Amino acid sequence: MTDQPTLATLTEEQLADLIAKATAFRNQPSLRQCLYPGCLREFDMAARMDGREPARPSWSGTGWRQVTRGPSTGSVCPDHVGIVTEHLPRTVDVPNGRWMVACACGWMSRSQTYGGLLRPLWEEHLLLAAGELAAPVTFAETPGRLSLAEHTEASLAELYEVLEDTEHDRAETRAAAQAMYKAWDWHRNTVGGIARAVNAVCNMMRLGVADTRDWSADRHDAYLWAVLIGWDDDTLKDVAARHRWNEHRVRYVREMRALLSPITDPQKQEAAE
Repeated sequence: MTDQPTLATLTEEQLADLIAKATAFRNQPSLRQCLYPGCLREFDMAARMDGREPARPSWSGTGWRQVTRGPSTGSVCPDHVGIVTEHLPRTVDVPNGRWMVACACGWMSRSQTYGGLLRPLWEEHLLLAAGELAAPVTFAETPGRLSLAEHTEASLAELYEVLEDTEHDRAETRAAAQAMYKAWDWHRNTVGGIARAVNAVCNMMRLGVADTRDWSADRHDAYLWAVLIGWDDDTLKDVAARHRWNEHRVRYVREMRALLSPITDPQKQEAAE
């Protein structure tokens, strides 16, 4: 490791070199790019704030504007200030935790569950409004059918290919629908069987109460009763203290009881309704 110069040993050349490095570090550019899609213009934010000339004339911040609200914030170059101002976006909160973007021209996007999708939707609208992006073809804009006399061998071959693809897609869709129905039917029957089995066990345990069986004496019996039938809060605390259940076991028992309550106590829910 070389010795660092001190004030006593520092030469004029070393001092000038240090000053040049510090000045270069302080004046290093902080570039900001235009938020308009596809625009590559940049300006030096640090030079603009310091009031000095940028390293390149193209990095000048003259005429640039800032967008501080909406889904697309950032800087706008002078070439696109007009179009962005005409279509300035703002974020709109809609019910059920969804968002949409509203444009200054009156256009509104579809609602989205993820706010990060609003910016590309607005950018697509901006490019369509500027005429730099072709509008998607809708069903109303599709050309009409050709008459039989206007068809050629190539157009007929294309129609046959589309027909074959449609038949293949129909077969795949039918198979997928049948598989979904079988899965749903299996799930329905399985859940129904589980509900009957759980209710049978609960009925057996309730009948055991009439036989003066203490379901809180044994830790396994107490656990089954807590999950399938449920203790009240005071009794659950006493049972947990007796069998040394920690807070995690008590919380787990409460969660399992809440999951099984629609199966074991359907009459309570019907009465509440």
